[in-house]
Amino acid sequence: MASTLFKAGFFKRLLSLIVLVTFNLTLSPVAMAQGAFDFTDDSADDFNFSDDTPQQPLNLGKTFEMPNNGKPVNLVIFTPVDDTPETTLEQLTESTVDQLKAEAYAQYDSVEGIPITEKLNAMSADERMNCVEEPACLAGMGRDIGAANIVVGRIYTTGRDQPQISFDLIEVSTAVNKNSIFFDTQSRRRKQEQDIGGALLRLFNIDTGNISDILVAKPAEESASIPTAQLVSGIVVAVVAAGAIGAGIYFGLEAKDNDDKLKKVIDANRSAVGQGNFDTLKHQNDAKDYKDKAEQNAMIANILYATGAVAAVVSVILFLVRSDKDEDLFATHEDLYVSPAVTNDGGGVVAGFSF
Repeated sequence: MASTLFKAGFFKRLLSLIVLVTFNLTLSPVAMAQGAFDFTDDSADDFNFSDDTPQQPLNLGKTFEMPNNGKPVNLVIFTPVDDTPETTLEQLTESTVDQLKAEAYAQYDSVEGIPITEKLNAMSADERMNCVEEPACLAGMGRDIGAANIVVGRIYTTGRDQPQISFDLIEVSTAVNKNSIFFDTQSRRRKQEQDIGGALLRLFNIDTGNISDILVAKPAEESASIPTAQLVSGIVVAVVAAGAIGAGIYFGLEAKDNDDKLKKVIDANRSAVGQGNFDTLKHQNDAKDYKDKAEQNAMIANILYATGAVAAVVSVILFLVRSDKDEDLFATHEDLYVSPAVTNDGGGVVAGFSF
């Protein structure tokens, strides 16, 4: 016996260890993926970077290939404005490019603006800030590459409760900032990607459609008619519900009448005893008879009330629910039943169906 318990305990510990290792391995990639967008430091203030001077962009070490599909090309860059980690800027750039590959932007090709990032990387911090703020400077770089637009993203985290992201849309041919979008976001990547998706639609002035137009354009769906068998069933069940409730009211009144008679007999019995007449056997027999009838009628009334309530619910379902097929709602549920139940403690109703 001890050996069996020892083996059981060993297997439980082994299973717990396997579950723990699997749990850690499963959550580790999620934590790594989210960690890059979690700007919370160990102090009380979030996003509290000590220096507002933009950091020097890293050498990404990526190769650039200009699309050659005959479509206008969007070059996407995220430029540093504070001490936000460079890996965050790179991930935001990739997320923006992925969003611009959606069907709404099918007229464009969108890629990371690696050549522009490399040129900005070669500048001093002041030169880089001046160039990023001047559309003509960025447009000149984009013109050399053959791009149509430059999407400039920035994320602001220093001294903020939550990050703010901005986008500028620079048209290369005119060297004009065609549109700008600012929005607050959260520190988690999934939320940022959702916010970026909506911001890009506004940045490119893409019409997502008017909800009223969509509702008008949507053809009205005709309500399916109730199958004849289902309609008849609903009417029959409704009649049963009404009959059960009516009968329940009748037996409920009978129970009350017997209860009133019981009280009168008890009062008569007390009066007789008070007058010195102890021959109360008839009163006792009448009291027992009225009590039994009152309890019996009350139980029947309760059963009928419950049966009527269930039948009423079933009737409503039969009238309101429309089957997709031209058949009765319960055609495949032949074992539908509603029946009263009586126990030693009272009564009720049992309903259900099998399928």
